[in-house]
Amino acid sequence: MTCFVCLDIISGPAYICETCLDFVLHKSCAELPPEIRRDAFHPHPLRFTVGNLIVCDQCAILQACLISYSCMYCMFNLDFKCAMAISNYYKLPTHEALQKRRQIKTTIHHFSHNHQLTRSKFSCLTKEEKNGFQRLWGQEKFKCKACKQKLHDTQIYTCIPCRFVIHESCVNEMPRQVLQSPFHSQHILFPRPIPKGPSYTCSACKEEVKGIGFYCNQCDVTVHVSCAKYQTRAIKHDCHPHQLLHLGKSILSKISCNACHKDCDNSFFGCIKCDFYIHVECIPLPPRVEHRRHLHPLVLKNSFVEDDSGDYYCDMCETERNPEHRIYFCEECTYIAHIDCVHPKVKPAEEMFLDQRTKKNSDKAEIIDKMMELEEILVHNGKVSFNLYNT
Repeated sequence: MTCFVCLDIISGPAYICETCLDFVLHKSCAELPPEIRRDAFHPHPLRFTVGNLIVCDQCAILQACLISYSCMYCMFNLDFKCAMAISNYYKLPTHEALQKRRQIKTTIHHFSHNHQLTRSKFSCLTKEEKNGFQRLWGQEKFKCKACKQKLHDTQIYTCIPCRFVIHESCVNEMPRQVLQSPFHSQHILFPRPIPKGPSYTCSACKEEVKGIGFYCNQCDVTVHVSCAKYQTRAIKHDCHPHQLLHLGKSILSKISCNACHKDCDNSFFGCIKCDFYIHVECIPLPPRVEHRRHLHPLVLKNSFVEDDSGDYYCDMCETERNPEHRIYFCEECTYIAHIDCVHPKVKPAEEMFLDQRTKKNSDKAEIIDKMMELEEILVHNGKVSFNLYNT
């Protein structure tokens, strides 16, 4: 059994509730002082508080504290362990030793939120700590309001009254404007805190936007921060009247291909405005293409047998081919190529998403080079329209 206050295993004398048999306290925890007076550390008395969300002024960690000590005058808070160490209640390191490794709790004003943000650390949670957060924070999963990724053992900024949490890296790298988002390229998008009240739906992924989003001050358009910073290519193809964005499951979920009706769980193209989505491999192959590795146009054929030798090869990759499979063929010089050689497979779109927190700027050129492989896909009569969106 674990102590309800310090969450450590019970050993030695303890108090137990005869009605709630799972409520157990160490004898020392049950006899905690209602007030700590340590003038050298803090000028005001610190009072015993039950059930509180705090950023501890000693260790600067965001915590859902079952027991903490708080100043009623100046919003000074200590978690249970730091309070006990400072008061030397458990004969832990002295205040002077703790002061040397104290983490300074800093605050900032950032355009992502209307209130002051406190810098803190979010540590990996035990099961008991997760239960405490769920009870006091009001939610089970803890995600950054900007990138929508889970919080791990990392530095964050938080506004506790608003339940607003954002990675420090997201604060440092968030742009003040997005010049050309693939989901709203007509106008500049600006960040803004999402007010409480009416819900806002992301124009890109169709999910609710909470905390902070990018918006167009000329149109009724709001998108997540991660969606606004999404990098992709757009193509124009005869299968749809509008441009198609190269997407992946990192931007949209539970999407079905309009051609095969299977889930789009990897790489696909889509027109979000029309709710039209299609796998790369499901887009109709052009009957005639031009390729940089061959001088003449190539024509699509369902099958081709050039002789009765029994040995049939692709002239582009110089490996064997099945004569019953479709190929691209040059009528002028009997040049034969696999479909996959003319239209190389591309990586899933989510692998091409440039995560500013983990990717360096030097990776950008490599990602764009990989996207250029799309130039060999969906070519119609030797012409195709491409547009690369950047933030």
